[in-house]
Amino acid sequence: MYHIIHDHPEQTLTERLFRIRNIEDSLEDFLNPSFQRYRTPRQLFDDANLAASRVMKAMKEKEKIMIFGDYDVDGIMSSFVLYTFFRDYVGYHHISLRLPHRVRDGYGIKKHHLDEIKTT
Repeated sequence: MYHIIHDHPEQTLTERLFRIRNIEDSLEDFLNPSFQRYRTPRQLFDDANLAASRVMKAMKEKEKIMIFGDYDVDGIMSSFVLYTFFRDYVGYHHISLRLPHRVRDGYGIKKHHLDEIKTT
């Protein structure tokens, strides 16, 4: 026997799907998101100011910066966007990108990645 979750015939299919998935946004906001509505101020991220200061110090002293990403789609894209930002928009070229191997490395940064980063 099946139990239908959130069976409300008076609601549209979209409204039911939003409810099942706990999406509180309106359909308009969800389908047409705006940067202003969904942007999280960087001060709400732990140590964001510390990280920004360290990156600026590295750039000032012409240190190499390595972006360590992730192998999933959003990890690859966000790493590439960050890399492109530094290279093409900031003009900083002492930067590289490292993505782990899904099978050999698994998820997350490992000690051998840090050792590799230190030597490159």
